[in-house]
Amino acid sequence: MNPYNHIQVFEFETLHVGHNGFEQEHFDALTKYNDKYGGKFFNLGHRSIRFQHFVGVIQANDLTIEILPKIGKSTNIVNEKDCWQRVLIEMLRECNWMKVHANEKAFLQYRYNSILEAYLDLFINELETLIHQGLIKKYRQKDGNLLALKGKLLFSRHIQQNITHEERFFIRHQIYDHNHPFNQVLLKALKLIPSICNSPALNDRVYNLLFSFPELEDLNVTRQTFEKLIFDRKSEAYREAIGIAAMILLNHRPDVMSGTNHILAILFDMNDLWEEFVARQIMRFNSHKWNIISQEEKPVWEKALKPFSRKKIRPDLVISAGGKKLILDTKWKLPEDNTPSDSDLKQMFLYNEYWEEADSVLVYPKISGQLEYEEGQFLNGDKVQEGERSYRHICGIMKVSVLNDQNLLAENLGEQINNRIKTEFFRND
Repeated sequence: MNPYNHIQVFEFETLHVGHNGFEQEHFDALTKYNDKYGGKFFNLGHRSIRFQHFVGVIQANDLTIEILPKIGKSTNIVNEKDCWQRVLIEMLRECNWMKVHANEKAFLQYRYNSILEAYLDLFINELETLIHQGLIKKYRQKDGNLLALKGKLLFSRHIQQNITHEERFFIRHQIYDHNHPFNQVLLKALKLIPSICNSPALNDRVYNLLFSFPELEDLNVTRQTFEKLIFDRKSEAYREAIGIAAMILLNHRPDVMSGTNHILAILFDMNDLWEEFVARQIMRFNSHKWNIISQEEKPVWEKALKPFSRKKIRPDLVISAGGKKLILDTKWKLPEDNTPSDSDLKQMFLYNEYWEEADSVLVYPKISGQLEYEEGQFLNGDKVQEGERSYRHICGIMKVSVLNDQNLLAENLGEQINNRIKTEFFRND
């Protein structure tokens, strides 16, 4: 039996105890994890877990569960889970949530067992590069009882320890070596990999790297450890590896009582990922030189007696051209009956009101096919204009394809959106 079993599921699917290697111990571990974070990741049922809009990978003891995005119900896509795993990896890469540099082509062609394995591969690649370039050294202070007087004499400690050893000096002196937090963090993450990964190829590379590391002190790693790391010219090359190490170490939850159980979760809100992916695509293909602002915010409400206690609204994108404004807001879901929900419409109406004379578009995903756009309009409001426009605002519905004809992530999604925006809203600009 492999040390780790692997399950692939789609978001909003339900996993039952007793199916596909998902057992009661895994259910109990995920329940504790979910409770710790306020139940935000899963919905719990009777010996079952229903996944939500978080995608990525979660490892519970000996089971790795990969949660994949998906639009709509089952399709005719061959190897559907492989397809959506690749889409997720490419979206993470596009948004710089999974960076790839020199080996990008080989990386995207490789068949990973899970998103976790893809991140571990990137981490190992980064470490191999750092080892080849040479690990950096830094100055640090060290206290010790030495035979030679160098550095600063710590007088009180010297008296305590050397009253009968006049040949010794308790001093504080500088050392220039590899034993500093940057290297310690990387080594700690590297040592963790064999316990969370059952890929022989990756683990062989890990053991080779462990032989190349100098002997370092163990470091108790917390979130504050990474906040205190200050990158300079020498340590800038460490930034990518440190980022992945933080993701691994801070999301790993060992059960210290048993010494064997653990949870490792690398999860992403699919709404946030879709929002950033669309925004980056639109900005990349901005050949019209529009002014595009991401996450521009405005105050919308405040308490009468506490003027600084405010609620703010923040649309995904505000596009300006020729004195006109267009607001785009992304939604990772399919609108029921091709009609936005009440909450989506209320949100867009508020955006249009606060960005004066603005129109808006809700951007939804679909699996494949041509971009679809349908105009909608709010029928009333305080600023109804007579004449050419007898309604207050436009709120269009745009559905854009996630996949291209080869069932790969659509790389020209932003170009399609921008061309349609030009046609519908900025035709004369």
